Amino acid sequence: FFFRLSPSDHLMATESSKLVNVTDVAIDDGEAGSGIGFKDFSHARPQPAAYSDDMHDDDDDQGLLEEGKAGESSSNASVCSLAYYKQFFNITTNQILSRLLRSLDVRPDGPLFYVDDSKPDMYGPFWVCTTLVFLMAATGNVAHYIQTTQKTVWKYDFEKLTTAAWIFYSSISIIPIAVWFALGHLNHPKSLIEVISIYGYSLFVFIPTCVICVVPSEPVRWISILVSFVISSVFIVRNLGNLVIIRNPERNRSTKTKGYILLGVILVCHAAIALLMKVYFFEY
Repeated sequence: FFFRLSPSDHLMATESSKLVNVTDVAIDDGEAGSGIGFKDFSHARPQPAAYSDDMHDDDDDQGLLEEGKAGESSSNASVCSLAYYKQFFNITTNQILSRLLRSLDVRPDGPLFYVDDSKPDMYGPFWVCTTLVFLMAATGNVAHYIQTTQKTVWKYDFEKLTTAAWIFYSSISIIPIAVWFALGHLNHPKSLIEVISIYGYSLFVFIPTCVICVVPSEPVRWISILVSFVISSVFIVRNLGNLVIIRNPERNRSTKTKGYILLGVILVCHAAIALLMKVYFFEY
């Protein structure tokens, strides 16, 4: 026998089949055929983990622990590695300002540069030299512009920037290395970083001198350069001369003579730098 479905019955059958296909049907083995149940999967949905303050504190403690390990590794690192020099750039702004002001102390019997067993740094000398390079080139061109007449065409001299970089970066590396080697020869070794730090801070007094030399007056320029040289030389002699001749009466006469010669060579090189600053950058 063939039964013919009406269009309405055919549509209801189709919708029923779709409902059964898209629904997960669970049939209990013990009650097979007795009924159809719909399985609930809502309890299997993953729940987000609760974030607590303890987790945040653990992260902070872990970060502090890693920083402490990094500080210990920098002090124990090899001299040839960059991690060793990281400790010499770990300095606060107040410490740098204190050392900059201390470098301007002109008293021969004033306090030494390093007090309270403070460590030398390389950030200050690098900042002083970099500031001098750009400031010396800029003020030198400004001084030239002020004294340029209307009949001549003024042009910015970029060679002053490269010359200033060569002068100051060479002086802060070559002279301290020579002094460090000489101190070792005099049986009074000193760390190279400390010598670089002392000599670098001694150049700080020339920063305000650059600004003063913009004034179009030769006497003012010569006096400012001379005063800066004297202040810087007193700072060098007080800190480096203390090692070999000033406060070491137990040393023999030969060692003191070599110490005087060493200081004389340092001051001659320092005077040459000051004279070059005046003649090349501010001679118009």
